[in-house]
Parts: sequence; C-alpha cells; structure tokens
Amino acid sequence: MIRKMFFAALALGFIATSCSSDDDGNFVQNPIVPNAGTLTGGPFTFIVDGTPDFVSGISTDPDAVGSNRTFVVTDDQGNILGLPPTNEALQGVNFDGAGVGTCLIWYLRYENGLQGLEEGMNANDLQGNFDLSNSIAVNRLGVPNAGTLSGGPFNFIVDGNIDNVSGIATDPNAVGSNSTFVITDINLNILGAPGSVEMLEGVDFDGAGRGVCLIWYLRYEDDTNLSTVTNAADLTGTFSLSNSIRVERGPNADVLTGGPFMFTVDGTPDMVSGIGFENPDNRVGTNATWVITDANGMILGTPPTLEAVEGVDFDAAGTGVCLIWYLRYENDTNIATVTNANNLTGTFHLSNSITVTRN
Repeated sequence: MIRKMFFAALALGFIATSCSSDDDGNFVQNPIVPNAGTLTGGPFTFIVDGTPDFVSGISTDPDAVGSNRTFVVTDDQGNILGLPPTNEALQGVNFDGAGVGTCLIWYLRYENGLQGLEEGMNANDLQGNFDLSNSIAVNRLGVPNAGTLSGGPFNFIVDGNIDNVSGIATDPNAVGSNSTFVITDINLNILGAPGSVEMLEGVDFDGAGRGVCLIWYLRYEDDTNLSTVTNAADLTGTFSLSNSIRVERGPNADVLTGGPFMFTVDGTPDMVSGIGFENPDNRVGTNATWVITDANGMILGTPPTLEAVEGVDFDAAGTGVCLIWYLRYENDTNIATVTNANNLTGTFHLSNSITVTRN
C-alpha cells in the first residue's frame, strides 16, 4: 500500500501565494498550502468477468485546499494508471478493463509547477507543492475457478472402524477469495464443509453409515450463500465447484424395485422383467451378484447380472415361492460355499427381496 505522500514544496520553494495585509495596510504574500483532505467511499470489490465495473459514492473533502485538483488512479505500487479530472470522469472508469489486481483512488490538490503527474509515472515521485488524500482500494478479482480436485476415489467398509481420506490435492491455479471443501451425499445434500485439507482428512466417513459421499472443492466470493444453503445445487452468487471425488461406504445393495410376480405353472416359460434400483448410485461393494432363494432362504441360484435374472424360467421351478435378492459384498463373504442366505457371513449387504409366486 502507498503511504500518504510527503509534502515536497520545501524542496522547490513555494510557487503559490495568497494575499493579506499587515497592520500598516501593506499587502503580504502568504504561500498556499494544498490540503486534499479525506476521501470517502468504498472500498470496492469487482469480479473481472467482461462486465463493466464502475465506482460510485466517492466524495471529496469540502474543506480541501489547492488551486488545481484531480483524481489519481494508481496500482498498488503507485504507478499512475489514470488522471480523471472530475468525480464524473472517475465514475466513468471501467475497472473491469484493468484486469485482476488492486487499484487505488486518490484525490490530489496542487499548485502550478507540479512535476511527475503523468500516466506511466509513479505517484511516489511527484515533485512540487501538492497534497494527496487517503486512498480508496478497488479490488479486481478473477472469476472463481476451483480447478481440478485430485485423489481418490475411496471405498470404505462400514464396520465401526474409523475411515479417513488422504492424498487429496487442490489445483494450485484455483482462483477465489474464499475456499472450502464441501461434502455432499449423492443427491448433493450438504453434509459438511471442512475448511482445509487437514479438517477434511479428520472426517470419519465410517460414521456416516452405508452409502456414497462426494467431496468437492469450492472457491467463492462473499456474495455466495454457502452459509445458509443446504443443497449444493442451490448455491448462488460468485463461485466455482471442482469435480467431485467419490467416497463409497459399503457394502450397500440399495433397494430393489419391481414385481412382485405371479405366474401359472403351465409349461410356458415365465420370465421376470422391470426390476430396478431405487437409488442406483448408492450401490457399494467390490463384488455383486443376484441371489434367488426359496421362501426359507435356500439358495437356488446366483445369476451374476440382471440380464441373467431376466433369463431365468420360473415355470420350470414348479409351484411355490421364490425370492430375488441383490447382494453387494467383499472378498471375505462366504457366498461361494454357503447354501442358505441366512447363513451368509463376512462383509456384505443384501437388498430387500422381490417375490415370485408360482401357482
């Protein structure tokens, strides 16, 4: 920041005067001492996005003194970018066109003979009889850009043991005055907003139970409604969300939809169709299969895909009741050796069942 510049008239000698008279009626010349007073208004913060940005509401000091006057716009190093002579001219300056950075607006009162008052010069080098006011900052920010979030994905087992993420890195070129991580569920409901990588790595995802979390990185400006919104899809203001990193907490077989089915055993093939998932993105688990059992849980078959399930001829099973389940599981599960689904062990999750009645 530029400090208020010193009065340099002593170096060059006073060149402006006012007149008064002494007790004998003789005119006496008194030097004019410029005083720019206090400049009020601002500060201003704009987003450099191609839309013109103008200042307003700036006022000069009514008691300012000096034969000449102008506003001075500098960068934060004092380099003179413009010299709008009036408040109207100042309010016509498009600060968006200056790009990202910080401008300072000053008010200058001065006498004739001032040297260095030119665009491209530095206001710290002014020479003459002058006074500069305080400065008003104009912050020109880049459009927020959260960049690319790297790391993961993660797959945890919900088993009561603490599960933390690690190795997540943000984009070094990310832009935005404020930043935070945002954790949502698969439907973008905001579950938390850890402010740093360290805080993110302290989150225990095991405690969230089965399902899927998404980790995002957010860069934003003060007009963003993060503090009040509950779903990331409803964010407004000036912000940018990165890509998401998936955290699967499993296993989770989700909820089956479709059926129930009722067939007549008459020698005509009977196939099921229209089976689906209530929340397909919530399915978690290293391995997956379908399981068909009788009403007592005895395993009759394990078709690996939904297409395979839809290829089963239930007419051939004779009269009775079958149950169709979906299984997500880890490698320690005994599905390969067990004969009754009630005796499954290991790390697994079995969905609800769909009934197939064969009359």
